[in-house]
Amino acid sequence: MLELPGQPIPVDRVVAGPSPAVRLSDLMAGQTARLHCAALSPQDCALLRAIGLTDHCVMRICKVGEPCIVQVRATRIGLSRAVADGIMVVPQEPS
Repeated sequence: MLELPGQPIPVDRVVAGPSPAVRLSDLMAGQTARLHCAALSPQDCALLRAIGLTDHCVMRICKVGEPCIVQVRATRIGLSRAVADGIMVVPQEPS
C-alpha cells in the first residue's frame, strides 16, 4: 500500500496511471523532485516524516546508489537503495 496524505491506495493504481511519478532511485545526481508517495511500511514512512521527508517536500538528489543521498531544505539524508526504490517522486523542471 502507498501512503498518501490522508489515504492509502493500491500500488498498481499509482504505477499504472498517467502519473508523472518515478522512483527516487531512477533520478540522477543534481535533479530535484517533489515527494509524491511511498510504497514502504508504516514504520518506515513515519521515520521518513520524522527526518524531514514530508508530504510534497522538494528534495535534491546529491548521490545515487547505495546510499542514495538527498537534500531536503538544509539537511542531507542517506537512504538505502531499497528505501529509495519505494519512494515515488515527481521530477521538477530546472529553474
